[in-house]
Amino acid sequence: ICVDNVILFPAIKQYGKPWVRVISCSENEIEDEDIPPHLSGCGENDHACHQRYRDHFNAVIKPIHDDFNAFLIAHDEAPYPIGQFFEASPYLNLLLYPEAAKFKRRHPLDPAKFQYLEGCVRQEKPYTVPTFAKNNDGPLLYVSFGSLGAGDVDLLKRIIATLGKTRYRALVNVGGYKDQYAQVPENVIVESWFPQPSVIPQVDAVIHHGGNNSFTECLYFGKPAIIMPYVWDGHDNATRVEETGHGFGMPRYDWTDAELIARIETCLTDPAIKAKLAKTSAQMQAQNGPEKAAGLLEKLL
Repeated sequence: ICVDNVILFPAIKQYGKPWVRVISCSENEIEDEDIPPHLSGCGENDHACHQRYRDHFNAVIKPIHDDFNAFLIAHDEAPYPIGQFFEASPYLNLLLYPEAAKFKRRHPLDPAKFQYLEGCVRQEKPYTVPTFAKNNDGPLLYVSFGSLGAGDVDLLKRIIATLGKTRYRALVNVGGYKDQYAQVPENVIVESWFPQPSVIPQVDAVIHHGGNNSFTECLYFGKPAIIMPYVWDGHDNATRVEETGHGFGMPRYDWTDAELIARIETCLTDPAIKAKLAKTSAQMQAQNGPEKAAGLLEKLL
């Protein structure tokens, strides 16, 4: 049984078969005293932030956690410590996360039970970059906040307006809201959907929301990212992309045109970022995450 969820049901453990936990979000879903709490967006070494977040999270979640523990006890399972709704599998745990961005833990993960897949990038149909009405020799950007984030039309319009003043080209994923973009600069193309794994290899930098697929795909293809988070592990990934030298985290609304353009320019020109991304990309692509996962699962049979 393979399970990728935010809670663990007793039926999974009690079915009598080996079960595997898949961690498709940020690595810090597997907690440790020395790393940022999951979803917090805290810096790795900002331990005061870690404690503040844990205290607040545990206070808010306590009524639900008490109910969940009562459910566990009613089904002959031991209750979890406050804030915990899942546990590591005693058989195998597969992390989508790349080792190049992993945290320094007080208790290192045992490779016999925890394996980093270095991303699992799906194959999509080929994508041909269209001709733009302007700036066809300019650096190419890809902007996407996912299907949910596309609903923030005002933010995307603001980014588009900023990019319209630059030497760049931009492909912008606007989801199901394309009809709300009547006037688009000549160096910007908006679409309701892009085959993202086929687009990212062809661009020079990416602006995204920090979802773990987008996070790992940028690293896999060696592309610098500017992450503007709004939900879930986007906050952790925005902090982590900057801490590890693979790009920058930025607030979604509290920025100026000059600040955004400066970050983009650094992504395009900084030799340290380029070198770090090249090393990370080579390491991830050498692993072949889906094949690695299949092989590990076969060994459990």
